[in-house]
Amino acid sequence: MNPLTKNKDGTVTWDSLPGDRYLATGVLRNGKRFRGIAGTYQTIRNINLWRGTKWLVREGKRYKLQSVYN
Repeated sequence: MNPLTKNKDGTVTWDSLPGDRYLATGVLRNGKRFRGIAGTYQTIRNINLWRGTKWLVREGKRYKLQSVYN
């Protein structure tokens, strides 16, 4: 069951649970791939993505929170 709720304005909401992890993946400007993982959304939210995706990781599954294409 998907824990995300998509709103009419295009935003996504969810209830944070203990054990949730947050992941940022993408491509750097030089073409190399990167991946960062954190225990709080606040940390991942502050990453300025150029081209990539922010994920909620719960029970080993990824749920897409935001994608950025520049």
